[in-house]
Amino acid sequence: MGKKDYIIEIDDTIRIFVYCETIKGKVIRFVVKLEMLVGNEWIEIERYDNYHGYVHKDIIGKNRKKKNVIKYELVNNESGLNFGYRRF
Repeated sequence: MGKKDYIIEIDDTIRIFVYCETIKGKVIRFVVKLEMLVGNEWIEIERYDNYHGYVHKDIIGKNRKKKNVIKYELVNNESGLNFGYRRF
């Protein structure tokens, strides 16, 4: 199983965090998060992942809890990872 994670710095206060697990080149788990620096803490704004068995986007509210969830049940993991990565 291959695991990879990295951060893409957009500027001093915005970044994208990417995590991906693969087996034989096939994506089995992923998360792509848009984060914003508030004070000294990185806060999640949006997140694409497949942690509930399907690809979806979580929109995080000011209280740091899920405000909205958009399901992409017909999208496979590889496409979901690419979609999330390119969306930000």
